[in-house]
Amino acid sequence: MHYVFSVAVTIKAAAVAGDVHAGSEELNIPITDIDANVKYSGKNYECSELKSYLCVFLCVISDAQYITCRMQNCTEAVRSKPFPGYIDSDSLIVQDDYVFVQLTSGGRPHYYVSYRRNAFAQMKLPKYALPKDMHVISTDENQVFAAVQEWNQNDTYNLYISDTQGVYFTLALENVKSSRDLEGNVMIDLYEVAGIKGMFLANKKIDNQVKTFITYNKGRDWHLLQAPDTDLRGNPVHCLLPYCSLHLHLKVSENPYTSGNIASRDTAPGIIVASGNIGSELSENDISMFVSSDAGNTWRQ
Repeated sequence: MHYVFSVAVTIKAAAVAGDVHAGSEELNIPITDIDANVKYSGKNYECSELKSYLCVFLCVISDAQYITCRMQNCTEAVRSKPFPGYIDSDSLIVQDDYVFVQLTSGGRPHYYVSYRRNAFAQMKLPKYALPKDMHVISTDENQVFAAVQEWNQNDTYNLYISDTQGVYFTLALENVKSSRDLEGNVMIDLYEVAGIKGMFLANKKIDNQVKTFITYNKGRDWHLLQAPDTDLRGNPVHCLLPYCSLHLHLKVSENPYTSGNIASRDTAPGIIVASGNIGSELSENDISMFVSSDAGNTWRQ
């Protein structure tokens, strides 16, 4: 997992101080407000609420430990460590009712989840899966939607959906195209449509072709996109599923002031604007703009 947390200190009180240990360096971090950002030695630390009586400390200056205690008494003697050793640096994420961490042992990553701040459990993929990388996509509607790269994949990820606890996963879609940006960050060709829960678009690699698929139920069913009936000039488009369909580029701009290849808004549910092409596969040629006003059921050029 790749996340941006450096230190997560979780409290629900003002003026609480905790000691965080990382190797031989001890940090005394005063937290003066909930959801405040704290700087120590030029490093950013983030504070967020988990539970009124629980403090969670994670320091990843070198090695990282996950430590819990009750805020009324957080001395060394009463601190609890859910994991006996260190967890992987930058592997902590707190999202909705879930907390995720990663531990690597024997050269293989192992992923753990805590649901509603209960004890951690190892996340269980189907027995044939051997993951080497995982990204949490969504935790809406009390389910974890995750992208997993397995041992035999290099430029694709598989999508999995979990039970309510986030422990047991089933396969939702195989071989979703992936790439890396200029900074080396993984970019998965998956787009969550704003304003409609459970709706995603994904570019799936099939043999040497990439095709765009859509789901309305968080990955349980996927369908190709029906191309428009006519082009810009009103001429009929002869495009018959499954041999021909609409394919979309799903790159989202990281700059909020510039547009990417696809856009949707919570304030306009069902409206999607994207660039793409009509044909047997996704292409960089003959790209046009397409609009849907009914949540991807029909499109017009």
